[in-house]
Amino acid sequence: MRFCSFGALVLSTTVLSGLIAAEQSDAKAATPPATARNRPARVLHPGPRTQPDTRPAGVAARGAGETIHVSTGIRTPNGVTGTTPGGGLMPVQTVPKARSEVTRDFIAKQSSNTTPQALVAMMPGVAYARTDPYGLTSRALVVRGMNQSEIGYLVDGVPLVDGVYYQPDSIGSSPDAENMSSVSLTQGSPDITSPSYNAVGSSVDVTLRDPSRHRGGMIESSYGSYHMKKEFVRFDTGEIGHTGIRAFMSYSYMFSNFWQTPGSINRHHVDAKLVKEWGQGNRVAVEMIFGQYSSSGINSNGAATPTKAAFEAEGTSALYLSPNYTPGSPNYYRMNRLMNKTIAVMAPMKFNLGHELNLHLTPYFINWDKDSGFGENINDSQAYLGTQNVGALNLPTAVTLANGTKVDTTQVVDEQHQHTLALMGHLDWRHRNNLFRIGSMYSYLDMVEPANYAAVGPNGLPANAWGRYSIKDAAGQSLSPWNLVFRQQQVSIYFDDTLSLLNDRLKLTAGFKEVMINRWATNDLPGIPDRKNGGNYAEPLPQVAISYNITKHDQIFINGTTSFRAPDRTEAYLDMYDAKSPSPIDVHPANLKPEYAIGEEIGFRHNGLVHIAASLFNYNLTNHDVNSTAYSAGGSLVTTPINMGGETVRGAQLELGLRPWHHFSPYLSGSYVHATTDNNFQIQGTYIDTRGKRAVNTPEFTGAVGLSYDDGTFFGNFGLNYIGKRYTTFMNDQDIPGYLTSDITLGYRLHNVRIDKFMVYKPQFQLNFMNIGNNLYYAQAASFTPTAKGVRAANGQWIAAGQPGYNIGGGFAMSGALTVGF
Repeated sequence: MRFCSFGALVLSTTVLSGLIAAEQSDAKAATPPATARNRPARVLHPGPRTQPDTRPAGVAARGAGETIHVSTGIRTPNGVTGTTPGGGLMPVQTVPKARSEVTRDFIAKQSSNTTPQALVAMMPGVAYARTDPYGLTSRALVVRGMNQSEIGYLVDGVPLVDGVYYQPDSIGSSPDAENMSSVSLTQGSPDITSPSYNAVGSSVDVTLRDPSRHRGGMIESSYGSYHMKKEFVRFDTGEIGHTGIRAFMSYSYMFSNFWQTPGSINRHHVDAKLVKEWGQGNRVAVEMIFGQYSSSGINSNGAATPTKAAFEAEGTSALYLSPNYTPGSPNYYRMNRLMNKTIAVMAPMKFNLGHELNLHLTPYFINWDKDSGFGENINDSQAYLGTQNVGALNLPTAVTLANGTKVDTTQVVDEQHQHTLALMGHLDWRHRNNLFRIGSMYSYLDMVEPANYAAVGPNGLPANAWGRYSIKDAAGQSLSPWNLVFRQQQVSIYFDDTLSLLNDRLKLTAGFKEVMINRWATNDLPGIPDRKNGGNYAEPLPQVAISYNITKHDQIFINGTTSFRAPDRTEAYLDMYDAKSPSPIDVHPANLKPEYAIGEEIGFRHNGLVHIAASLFNYNLTNHDVNSTAYSAGGSLVTTPINMGGETVRGAQLELGLRPWHHFSPYLSGSYVHATTDNNFQIQGTYIDTRGKRAVNTPEFTGAVGLSYDDGTFFGNFGLNYIGKRYTTFMNDQDIPGYLTSDITLGYRLHNVRIDKFMVYKPQFQLNFMNIGNNLYYAQAASFTPTAKGVRAANGQWIAAGQPGYNIGGGFAMSGALTVGF
């Protein structure tokens, strides 16, 4: 169903009537009457809250039972208040860690199909590579030198990441941007209660909006470059009777062509949330996220990743997959495809047990069904299943290449079915000036990942998109590069205690967490050695923190944290095979250990007309894991974990934001990160001299400048990002040059409009311009190599050069959106 025509009708009616309908005051309205904007601040007295604060920006929560002062701003159907400093980029923070956040004041002014990863791009310490103009397929997020698989990703406290490969699905499992209340980034380490067992560094936390207390809704229709369109509708029930129950549900449909290659993406998405509140601080929520999309032109590792030589010689043609099928060529874009379906159900609950006790419980279930494909030629005269020689295939679709080799062009169909069931909870006891928490978590994950080869026909496609008609050998076995089973159990136990002194100005926190993980993995191909493997990990994770409020506007803090990341992906435990050879194409590392980090931060905050946040940090990592994705010599697409040994990360970061002043709100952030490798890299039985070299994929300098204007009618945003030079080889002999990108938002809001008996609240039109300079740049390395020029190892052996592959930054795009509330 399309809602653009309805929005256009509303806009046309408004213009023709000369804005004869004045702004109305209504109990259901998302916007208060104009006279309310100049009223004195209200005073609220809320009970304790344990869920992330979803109140509008400008509402500064000081704690349970304390006074909250509200500075009234504008109100719009999409949640903009116009009160958050820095144009929505710098709300008040009080946690004793470096933490940045965006609110609806910023989120609502981005393109409607933006993602949480793109929303944190302007924060200090962040290097985000937007590899398509809208960020739909972008996975390239680095924070203080930690890549995306080392960063936690939570939605209302639940880890919505692939539990084996540690990749958040920004398209399928992330809520619609219209439903995100806030997105925060803790740059150092996650909270002790976090269920993420991959977050050795930062954590991205998304808060799903609460249902409105009044019945209503919102419709948004967006169109943009590359035939992008998105239709969104949301309905809030308001409080149902006097039950204390309220709910919302939204549906969206999105389509877009890819900018750098033939192909497109179709996405259907549903977010829903039901909340029941009663008594003093009792709350139960049930949340559901459903996402389903299909695409052609990309696979599970995204788009093509050319070397520097290829990109400089061919330009964007190096990214281009063929729009037409040529027999014998696996480069047809429709062979590269990705289909995904995600269902996540979670129920965060809080119960006031009396006697100063509160119980927090969150059960959740996540189901992932993924199907990825890419093209590959295999030898028709000689093929292998594991180590087993299956002889000639003699397929009727075989093609003889110019070199005389007879090949079968196939699509490798890689299915993944993953399920996670978990329960996490903690009990907190607040007595006088002390808060004690104790909690635990249990999760069970199982995944099956079979893959097979499906022969393609004259149209370049297999007979079935799901690989049901796979190539079989003479014995009737399906030809397969891998057939994986992965199971995991995780248990964590933690406690911490916070002592408040000097009238709550001084807070001392100490805690301890133990995480235990048991894994079992198999590759069920015939004849292969080490077909079964696994790991057991038990990691102690102490934390301490101190914060002191010098004044009611100034705070200093210091913390010491530990964190870890269990090895990711099945390639950490199992060898990968290919139909071309009985030998593995990718050998798993021997006894790959978890990554472990010890960190310290010291910081200062000032909240006032100008908000300031500054911090210094130091981290020492052991068994630092670098993932490198590339096609193997056999033609299969694999990602290899690489243990770089120790790493030291030191640096500083700064944020400045101004409260709205004459409707303007500027923002500035910057960071300096000095990350070095502590060990020589082991390769081919010897070592190369990488000790003291700069860590790969870690820019030394990053910065952002933002400027927001919003007077309630006209609004606009400007954002400029700078990402400094970063190395892509362990020997630092190839790098990505620094680059700049910039975006602009322009918009106009109308007054409320009454059409007969139907009230339309704050219709608005918004234009977004992404990468306005159309800068094509090396955004991030997709694969790393020890050296790009060749180097002599410690034993005198010559290590040949290898060329890294690169993600290329997306070009210019623009989109327009019409939004109305009802």
